[in-house]
Amino acid sequence: MTLRHLVFAALFPLTALTPSALAASDLGETSDTAQAVRAQRDTDPQRRLVIGGECASCDFSGSNLAGAHLYRGDFANADFSGAQLLGARFANMRLDGADFSDASMREVRLSNVTMSGAILTGANMTDMRAHQVMLQGANARDVQMNGASLVQVALQGSNLREADFSTATIRSGDMRAADLSEARLTNVVMQHIIMHRANLRDASMEGAFLDHVDLTGARLAGANLAGARFRAVNLTGVDLSDVDGLTPELLAQACGDASTRLPDFLIITLSACDEPVAGTGPVDERAFIAEAEARRLAQLEAAQEAFANALASVQSRAMAAGGLEREAMEHAREALREAARAQAELARARAHTGWQFEIRRSEVGEPVQFWLEDAQRPSTPPAPPSPPSPPARSERPDRR
Repeated sequence: MTLRHLVFAALFPLTALTPSALAASDLGETSDTAQAVRAQRDTDPQRRLVIGGECASCDFSGSNLAGAHLYRGDFANADFSGAQLLGARFANMRLDGADFSDASMREVRLSNVTMSGAILTGANMTDMRAHQVMLQGANARDVQMNGASLVQVALQGSNLREADFSTATIRSGDMRAADLSEARLTNVVMQHIIMHRANLRDASMEGAFLDHVDLTGARLAGANLAGARFRAVNLTGVDLSDVDGLTPELLAQACGDASTRLPDFLIITLSACDEPVAGTGPVDERAFIAEAEARRLAQLEAAQEAFANALASVQSRAMAAGGLEREAMEHAREALREAARAQAELARARAHTGWQFEIRRSEVGEPVQFWLEDAQRPSTPPAPPSPPSPPARSERPDRR
């Protein structure tokens, strides 16, 4: 396992990630044989814990990371099984092959995350919000996603058997060859989804709304569509002979071909599907990556500006306190700004390399080291100057 550039930042006091727990997790070790990161088990929720960097195959199983922000890192094959992740946020991350089995992930937020081959069996992802998430080949059997919102998701070949999508909303997705057999899709809203060869055997789809969904070659034997609504649904090559809840009104908004089979009691003819259903093309991964990179560079520039502002603020306080000579401070400021600009250019040139900004004590001079150490101390306003002592009153004779 390789462990590099792992960063923990807490904006409020923590109880689970104490110094002793961090020492036990061998965070300081950077060799290829570094031990897995293990947070101390705890029942108290974490507040505003921020984790980023590279931590492939790290172990967070059973950890309490409720409300944590995991941002811009490589956590491929990490173990989050049984973890408490209530309200956690994952952004701009690689989580391919990560294990989230039986994790509590209610109200979790996923944005620009790749989770190909991830394990989500038995995870509770109720009310999840996911945007631009790649879940190809994921094992999410019996996952709970009721009330979830998924936008621009890729679920090709995923195992969603017995999953609960009740009242969920799925928009702009690719679910080709996904296994949704025995899934609960009651009152689900599915818009602009491609579901070629998807397995929906025995799925509960009562009250579902399918809008611009391409079900070409899908299997729906035993599915229940009572109260469902269709709009521009492609049923080419689908066998509907054993599907419950079909009505002429429902199928009036669908199309098919000669290979589409209807129940014997429905004597209707489906309109032909002359063209693929509009808006259901497969996810363009190149556009997906380009958009994510543009967003990452914008965040980089914003972070660079925030860094410069913070540096100017520290400089102002240091000058007021007389801690540094003006010339030395100006040189330090310009050098650090130049380093930040160079790192930004490097990030633009290497689109798939995470941006890291480090200051090593051995690489900076004594004036800058002094400034760094001083900046880490709690800032206290300078003591007001003492008022001048009043002049001693001279003894004067009493003229009365």
